[in-house]
Parts: sequence; structure tokens; C-alpha cells
Amino acid sequence: MKHKRLAAAVLAAALVLAGCGGTKSSSGSAAASQSTGSSQNAPALTAQKERITEQFTLEKTFRDEYGSAQKLTIHVPQLVCDSPDAAYLNDELAAKYAAEYRDYESYPQAEVSQDEWCSQTYIDWDAYWYGDCVSLVVSSYYGGTDPIYTQGWCFDFATGKLIFVTEMLQRMGLDPDAVQQQMLRGAMQTFDQRMAQGGYYEGLLSGGNLASMRMNTLENNQLEDLCLLLPEQDRLVLRGGCSSPAGSGWRQLDVEIPLQAADPQPQTVLTDTYGSASVQLEGTQGTITLRRTPETAAWDADYGIRLEQDHTYPILGIYNEYVDVCIGELGASFHPVVYLLTKDGVVEYVDVLRCLISGNALVCQDPIYIANQGVALERSGSEVNLHQEDGSVLELAPLTAEWNGQEIPSEAVGAFNDMSDNQFDWMDVESNGCVQMGVQDNNVFYQGYADYLGVVPEGMVLGVWTSETADGMPGITFVAAVKYDLFNETLNLTMIDGQNPFAEGKTQLQLIRCPDP
Repeated sequence: MKHKRLAAAVLAAALVLAGCGGTKSSSGSAAASQSTGSSQNAPALTAQKERITEQFTLEKTFRDEYGSAQKLTIHVPQLVCDSPDAAYLNDELAAKYAAEYRDYESYPQAEVSQDEWCSQTYIDWDAYWYGDCVSLVVSSYYGGTDPIYTQGWCFDFATGKLIFVTEMLQRMGLDPDAVQQQMLRGAMQTFDQRMAQGGYYEGLLSGGNLASMRMNTLENNQLEDLCLLLPEQDRLVLRGGCSSPAGSGWRQLDVEIPLQAADPQPQTVLTDTYGSASVQLEGTQGTITLRRTPETAAWDADYGIRLEQDHTYPILGIYNEYVDVCIGELGASFHPVVYLLTKDGVVEYVDVLRCLISGNALVCQDPIYIANQGVALERSGSEVNLHQEDGSVLELAPLTAEWNGQEIPSEAVGAFNDMSDNQFDWMDVESNGCVQMGVQDNNVFYQGYADYLGVVPEGMVLGVWTSETADGMPGITFVAAVKYDLFNETLNLTMIDGQNPFAEGKTQLQLIRCPDP
């Protein structure tokens, strides 16, 4: 489980974690809520409270060796169960939250004046019950501008075993895959809303910072990294977070998941056609269809893109709810760009030609956050404009060209090796997109270029194309999602389209980052 960092607005309020669908128990400290949303009887509630007690409690204000006042409010839970999993979790909780504070039990209580600043540390817990299963959530705050951290564990007292969040969801009658998609959509929508409201941060395009923030938001909202809360009966909340350019770089995110299936609502279908391109959006699914016409046939000679027949492509990397769609062009030749307007008034886009240069995958680029407060899209000649709430009109073509100029995300920049299967292959990626590769045991050397296309759950999407080699071998193209593992210093590559140049037939590969010279 990973830490989830929560925005520390008002500490006492932030530590009030709501009640539970079955029942909720808590440490009983002043910081924790004592309410319960349960319909269970008193004996059942008492039995649940007896299953979780506290292994360490310390509420004290003392002075350190420098004379500075510090206030500790520490409540560390333990499971009352004799199973190996319970013992393992109790030991983990003790080591993580109690060990470093035990020495302070012997410190004398200090008197602190009302005007004296006092550093504060809080650790508290809440338990959310679903039958014999509990979601135990521990919150911790370490003073100053630090965020509040939360971490959660799910435990089944009937079997005495720790269980995954996915299993907890299944016991609630939910489909974990569907819940995962709801969580990712909620996380990305919240991230995009906050970015648009915060204004345009010029440095975000440099070094691929924007791409990294969006990728981190997806990566850190996987089900097993989340805290599961049941604030009241038949109400489930998953707590994660999303990236932020301010403060700690992370902000709390709660996504509510209905426990009762809602009646299906009719989906609004958005469509547009321009020249040889058409788009259709229905709910969370989108497709772009290209027809073979003289203007698309010309792509073969101009860009090496051969469209043999009409083809429909799914749009990858769309997470928002959309209210309008419009197709326009970039440049003089037929260069279609599909613009999508979200319900929050932010513009996203798919640069069709830019994607197809590297392979048969159309990926939605990061939203143009300075194109916000939109109410409608309109084609003017061959280009698309955004009508905004204040009555102004914003031309999108120049902003699209600017957004296309994002540097390659820093996580994917550098030299990487693949030494599996008793051979040596390598790839070198620069921030400006220049790519060099040595493949087939370093016997074939390619040079080319990579474009950053957007983010999908598997990683940041790069479209790579190379020129003909010095030996006359034709260039290659492929589209791959890359995700950097900081702990292992590896670049995880997942193929989306095209042939894996390092390991034929493999859809996934780990490349090892070379040390900086």
C-alpha cells in the first residue's frame, strides 16, 4: 500500500473521517468522529469495537532538547485476532506509527503559553466495517506544511487474513475493473478541473512536467493504493489523490462509488465530420473514422502513411465527460485535429496526423488548460475556435501547435539498455525527441524522433519513427507506453502499436537506465 497525501486545510476537520456503511469505529480521540451510519444492533456494534483496540496511545506536550514545544497526539490501532496476518499487520503498525514515539512517554508534561508556537504531530485511525471485513485507515500529520497522509488495509476477521481492495469490492457486489475505471476518470477529471482553474503554468510544458503529473495521477490511483471508506450505509468512497503544481505536489481526492446499480441513463452522442474524417463520442467511448479519399491517399507520398481503406480507430486516453466536438485542420494540407470540449469547459484534442506518423493509434493529447471556460466549439473555415463564457472567441490552432511542442517527459529521457536473451540492445532518448537505438544485439542502428502523444494507464505514450539505416534497411515506427520505475531504475515499455524493436513478439519489456556520465 502507498501513502496517500491529503491537503491539510484545517487539521482537526481533515482528521474527521466519516462513518461507515456497516459500522464505523475510531480511536475515540478528539480528532476522530464518533458517529456511525449503521443499522446494526448494539451487540454487533460492541463486538466490532472489541475486535480493534489500541496498542499505543500518547497525548502529551513536551519540550525537546532545544526547549521547543512539541505536541503529540498518537493513537495506533491493533487487531484483536491471533492469526499470522493480524500479527504481521500489528507489527507493521507498531513499527510505522508507534516505535519512534515510545521514548516520549517518560518526558514530563510541558506548559505552553497561548502565544507560543508548538509543533504538532497527529496519528489517528478509523475502522469501516462491512460484515466481518474491516477497512482500517490510519491518518498521520507531521507538522508544518506537510500534507496529511493516509494508508489503508482491509482485513477479514472471519478468515483472519488480510485481503485486497479488489476482494473487498467483490464482496460488495461490485466489479473491480469497472470501479477502477470510475476512479481513474474521477481522478483525471479532478486534476484537469484544478489545473484549468489555477491558470496556465508556463513551466509545465518544459521537461514534460505536465505529462508526468497526469501520469502520476493515473499511477497512484490504482485500486490497491487506495483507502476504502464507508461514510454511511450503502455509500462507498475511495480515497486517493491527484498531482498539483502547488504545495506538496499532491492533493486529496475522494471518489464516490454507488453501491446500488443506478438505472441506465441515455448517453448523449456527439458527432462531427470534416473532409475525410469523422468523430463519434458516446459516454466514455470515442472513435475517429478516416475515409480513403484523394486527400488521405496523398499522405502516403507526403508522410509514409498508407490508408488502404476506410478505418475506424478508438480514441485512447479520454477520461472526461464531453459536451461538444469539432474537427479542424493544422497547416495547409489535410491535417485533421479533433477537438473535444469537456463539461468543465476545457479543450482536449487528438492530432490525427501526428499520431498516425508513428502507428495506428490515436491518443488524446493533454488538455489545453489555457483554453478553458468554453461553452461551444465552432469551425471557422478550416480551423476551430472556442467560444468562452465571457463572449470572447479563442483560436485553437496556435495553442495546439504550442501544446504539441511539449518536451519528452524527463522519466523517459536518458540512455536505457536491454540485456535480456543474451544480447545487448539500447535506446537513447533526448528531451527534444531525438532517438537513437541499437537493436538485434547492437547490429542494427536506427536514428529518428519521438513524439509525446498523451497518457494512458500503462504509461506516457510515445510515438517513435526512424529513418532508413545507413545499410539501407527501412525505418521503423511504433507506439509504446512508457512508465519509469524509480525504485528499480527501469523503464517499463508496453507496446500499443507496431513491432517491438528490442524483442520481437513481446508486448512488454523492461529497459535498465544507464548511470548519468
